[in-house]
Amino acid sequence: MNEAVSKKSGGSLYKDKRLLILGVIVFSVTLSILYSLEILSLELVFIVSILSFLPCLFLLHQEALLLALVAAYFGATYFSSSLVIEGLIRGLFLLFIGLVLLLKLGAKKVITRISTPLDKIIFLWLVIVLFSFIYGFYFKHNETRYLIGDLYKFVEIFLVFWLTTLIVKNDRQIRFLIWGFFVVALTFGAVDSIIFLKRWYVEGSLLLARVRVAAQFSSLFALILTISLILHERRTVVRAFLMFLSLGFLVSFLLTFLRTGYIVLPATLVVVIFLYLYKNRRYPWAGIMRFVVPGLFLLACVGLFNLILASIYPDMDIIKGTLVRFSSLINPVEVDPMGVRVLEINSIISGVIAASPLLGNGLGGEYYSATLVDEELKWGMKHFVHNNYFDFLVRTGMLGLIIFLVFVFIHLRNSIKFYLKSSSGFHQGVLLGIIGIFVASCLIALSTSLIYSPFLFMMVALTYCVTYLEEKRALGKPKVE
Repeated sequence: MNEAVSKKSGGSLYKDKRLLILGVIVFSVTLSILYSLEILSLELVFIVSILSFLPCLFLLHQEALLLALVAAYFGATYFSSSLVIEGLIRGLFLLFIGLVLLLKLGAKKVITRISTPLDKIIFLWLVIVLFSFIYGFYFKHNETRYLIGDLYKFVEIFLVFWLTTLIVKNDRQIRFLIWGFFVVALTFGAVDSIIFLKRWYVEGSLLLARVRVAAQFSSLFALILTISLILHERRTVVRAFLMFLSLGFLVSFLLTFLRTGYIVLPATLVVVIFLYLYKNRRYPWAGIMRFVVPGLFLLACVGLFNLILASIYPDMDIIKGTLVRFSSLINPVEVDPMGVRVLEINSIISGVIAASPLLGNGLGGEYYSATLVDEELKWGMKHFVHNNYFDFLVRTGMLGLIIFLVFVFIHLRNSIKFYLKSSSGFHQGVLLGIIGIFVASCLIALSTSLIYSPFLFMMVALTYCVTYLEEKRALGKPKVE
């Protein structure tokens, strides 16, 4: 009987493969005919091929949807500078994830998710956001576009967190996300570097040619993650490969000339190294050397790379441009952009928090402050806030900021505890990298609104997915809901 069932299932599988191959052949021939008849251009053929391939990839690898969402978050500015268009693109991927989960529910009749200590905090945060939406809509009469935009930013990061705990359940998916993100960051870094070289050729100035698109933060986060993985990787070949990857991320990061990054990267590495040495305190010198060797390798390669470039093109001295850019933080120019941020903070404290401390001005709220236009300060109503923490104060008041700080405390406490207890080398590297990315994001949030990042909340959720696997191996079946 078992043999009969096996033959039947094998024949069914063989039949399904034949149908799939036949479908691919028909699809390819149809596209070829349409291109030959000049009905479709080569660009449209390429786009249709990719769009037809994506559903198959997403059904086989659901985590690919999360990776596509992250790529859209970092790279949507290549195609459009409109925040509405960028939000619609990411919303489309969220819709795809929902459809895939519905298909999975129809097939398996049940979907489980990993429960986390942050679930209740995020639920309370969502309640505060909804109250702020009602407050901004009914009482403050804020503009509809700002209301919807602010609501979407919060809902998106909450959904990404929950969807990650629904999708990621094994090591294969975690590795797919980590290595996939490296590919995405490396691709964006290469594209930004090409754009940088073209601008430099036209402008003749390093700082005027700098690109502040996808590689600005993706390369920074990828660099932190690779360094964390190098510290815990035992295989020499993999470590060497990660070191060359980190070199690519470092170069693409340097070409952005991101002043905030010059402060954030060393501070984050201090946290990462401290945690690593604390966990491996029995072997402190071995731990130090595991960081010193890759560090010296990166510095030597960057120095050699810069020396070669500067000898060929004297105006392309990346290290000199970095020092000039960094010195502007210490010796600001006549019109200091940091001064605008200070004016924003003062305006929010006096004009928003003093009047409505609990909920601020609600979602979509605006405030009166200065904007730097053509090196001149112009005063008026503003919606965007550079400092993410004061952005919370404007949108959700003290309640929103307090719940976020509780979120930060609980997650950092849990992630550090999970890292110190972890026994798998790969999991330790991932957890340490996530801690570094979270710390870096919280520091960058002092200068820009990076907390509204699907990538950040995917990585936060990934912390608990990794812990789920550790518990599964140690104690059997962990708690899921």
